[in-house]
Amino acid sequence: MFYSLVQTRDGLAPLFLRLGLAICIFPHGAQKAMGWFDGAGFETAMDYFTSTLGAPYFLGVLVIGFEFVGTIALVLGLLTRIWAFGIGVTLVVAASTHASYGFFMNWFGDKGGEGFEYHILAVAMAFALFFFGSGSFSIDRKLSDWSV
Repeated sequence: MFYSLVQTRDGLAPLFLRLGLAICIFPHGAQKAMGWFDGAGFETAMDYFTSTLGAPYFLGVLVIGFEFVGTIALVLGLLTRIWAFGIGVTLVVAASTHASYGFFMNWFGDKGGEGFEYHILAVAMAFALFFFGSGSFSIDRKLSDWSV
């Protein structure tokens, strides 16, 4: 079971996917977890998840964990499949909250919100990592060598 989670082959494509996804998602997680990047912080994020969206508290914690801790783990290539799956599911749900704004990003600030095109790219990256693993230069790569 553990081997199937960390098993990966050498390759640079997963490395670039890991780094790109982590760089794009980390600021969102840091806003929610720590209030960095002009974010509101944990309590406000949790209030939004529970009061505005009606999500259970533990789901809000999972979202923040996937976006903050998960992106750090992606950079390291540690348990990439687990973190990538969580980030992918989180962004599928996030995309549904952006559907009313249409497909495109709000380049001119006239839509009242952002479209969901960004989410499609991030979900595709996350699920590619889920299926292919973390690739070269990852802790998973080392763990897969040891667990055989």
